[in-house]
Amino acid sequence: MNQFYNRSGILVKTDSINQHSDFETEVRGYNTRAVYTEPLFKRSLLEFSASKSESRSVSDKVTYDYDPNSGKHDIVNPQLTNNYENVYGTTTAGIRIRTQKKKYNYSFGLTWQNADLKGTITSGIKDSVITKSFYNLLPNARVQYNFTRFKNLQLDYRASTNQPSVTQLQPIPDISDPINVKIGNPNLKQEFTHRVNVNYTGMNPFRNKSFFWFSSYSFTNNKIVNYDVTDSFGKKLTTPVNVDGVYNLNNDISIGWPLRFIKATLNFNTGLGYSKSIQFINTIRNNIHNANIGPSIEISKSFKNKFDLTLNGGITYNKAKYSLESSLNNNYLTQDYGIDAGWQLPKNFYLSTDFTYTISSKRADGFNAKVPLWNASFSKLFLKYNRGELKITAHDLLNENEAIVRYTNSNYIEDQSNRVLKSFYLLSFTYSLNKMSANAGPGRGNVIIRR
Repeated sequence: MNQFYNRSGILVKTDSINQHSDFETEVRGYNTRAVYTEPLFKRSLLEFSASKSESRSVSDKVTYDYDPNSGKHDIVNPQLTNNYENVYGTTTAGIRIRTQKKKYNYSFGLTWQNADLKGTITSGIKDSVITKSFYNLLPNARVQYNFTRFKNLQLDYRASTNQPSVTQLQPIPDISDPINVKIGNPNLKQEFTHRVNVNYTGMNPFRNKSFFWFSSYSFTNNKIVNYDVTDSFGKKLTTPVNVDGVYNLNNDISIGWPLRFIKATLNFNTGLGYSKSIQFINTIRNNIHNANIGPSIEISKSFKNKFDLTLNGGITYNKAKYSLESSLNNNYLTQDYGIDAGWQLPKNFYLSTDFTYTISSKRADGFNAKVPLWNASFSKLFLKYNRGELKITAHDLLNENEAIVRYTNSNYIEDQSNRVLKSFYLLSFTYSLNKMSANAGPGRGNVIIRR
């Protein structure tokens, strides 16, 4: 039921939707790639590659209006009934030079890409056939320098594309939601993204010290964003358009060192992020800036390899800023505090538990939740080399789990509380394919395969 008011607050009209829609979707595809390498110099290789992929998706939507005479949804609505088939295929050919030295290695190359998109839409409003072909040259480069055996720096650059979907291209309006109508733009270009990753790893295993730094920066040309036009009744028409100037920057830093006076390990982690996105509201450009920082700290201690204890805490701060409507500027906090413990019991029995307390604040009334989450498990190792593990796990013993999420959109802020699965129990069996046990116990992590 939609009610429309004028600016004086007087109800002008009321509209209702009472429909039933059936969707059926099928997706099929393949991807094949071949690579050939040829020695170029003593420590260099010339690499040739070629690939071919295709994805075909078919979607049928049938919408029925309610018939008051029969009391059923049995009147086909031709405007909201459609069938569409989307075929997207790529062909690539690339060349790359790879060089391996004692202290460093590098590679750089270029890939030619052809992408073809074909969409066929059969609709009660208007049939449409859309075909698009894109051609690109995609450069790539990678450099790694090894300062020592345990310290290295990696730099990686890669270009990639993202094609508009058929629904973003097709000019047929989607009126399934009368106050949020969407229509495609057949003149859309493909997105072109440049991404640079920097990764530094520094470890001193003899002193139990570590330093990790990861940074990622991406810049997108022809980013596909929404162009919204809202009338006096609040009815919105959304069309996708291309813009430049969208970027994203993320950093993650982790430092670890020993606390010798209590024979424990201290780890400090922080994430830093900054991004810029763009939307249009009634022809006016709206620049949206998002920033976040999330420091956390963790202390771990092992008692004679029989008992492990970890304490942790962290705060995540988010801030959003809008160029068009400063009243939407907002910031909010999330705090997480936890404890994790594990015991190695006699006869290969293990008991572990973890507790996390999450505090959400600076949100709308009713969404500033405090959620305690307590899990516990009891397991037994058996079979040769202790390869088998039988475990029973209890999730959310306090039955208090709740998911609170905030979305900062182009012209509104949304706080969302999601219904999640609360208390439940899980019985699992794990078998390790190597001679190490399925669960190496406290302080003895191991990669396993679950079945």
